[in-house]
Amino acid sequence: MTEQKKRRGNSKIAFPLGLVIIIFAVIGVIFAVSAGISGVKNLTDNSEKKLEYQEWLVPVVMYDPDMFDDVSSADINQLTVCAVWAIIKDDSIYPGIYETDDVGNIMIPQKDVNKKFAELFGTDVVPTHIGVKGYFDEFTYSEQSQCYLVTSTGSVPIYTPKVVDIKKGSNTVVLTVGYLAGEAWAQDTDGSYIEPAPTKYVNITLRENSDGYYISAMQATDAPENADPGETVVTAAAETTVAATTKADSEEN
Repeated sequence: MTEQKKRRGNSKIAFPLGLVIIIFAVIGVIFAVSAGISGVKNLTDNSEKKLEYQEWLVPVVMYDPDMFDDVSSADINQLTVCAVWAIIKDDSIYPGIYETDDVGNIMIPQKDVNKKFAELFGTDVVPTHIGVKGYFDEFTYSEQSQCYLVTSTGSVPIYTPKVVDIKKGSNTVVLTVGYLAGEAWAQDTDGSYIEPAPTKYVNITLRENSDGYYISAMQATDAPENADPGETVVTAAAETTVAATTKADSEEN
């Protein structure tokens, strides 16, 4: 790739990526752990485990795929959307590693989607590479270039994850995850975000393979007895909502 082409690609990628950063940062899902986690391995402290699992689950929970008892019965198109979002969220995209097309769409290679898909959902199933449509984005697949063309919007994710319980088996980990509605986050007068109560709970089963752990099942469950109800009361002074902040920040960019 020539230097001129790199510069052209970087200028086009800046605006949509700015919106992506807003999407994740505004609702408080940039946790105090290393960004761009590609897998979950060698975890020690329980609180750190929860944070790391939460970070890893963000691109899956934010899209709210249909539940499945086994990954072989999951909606593959939905899981592919999650894999694409995981790439967008990863720090590796920021330096301009991906080219853009003539209208500024980010071009994410099929091989990268395959790799991220396997990290999230294992190798028992594989993505079917066609255009996929999410709730707030549509990723067009170009068979000619073997890339996904991504145009980011400033929409707030449907949910963000909060891991409330971890159960470890011989070769599985079952995470009980509270789903926090993206639009329910609010901001107080000090600029701190107020965490909403979970809308629902899901047991996410991770199964071990030679590369680490992958998501093998997602099943609806009841709230655990010790679940934190969260803070749902927003005072009249808390006028700045997530949506308003997203709009203002996107206009600045």
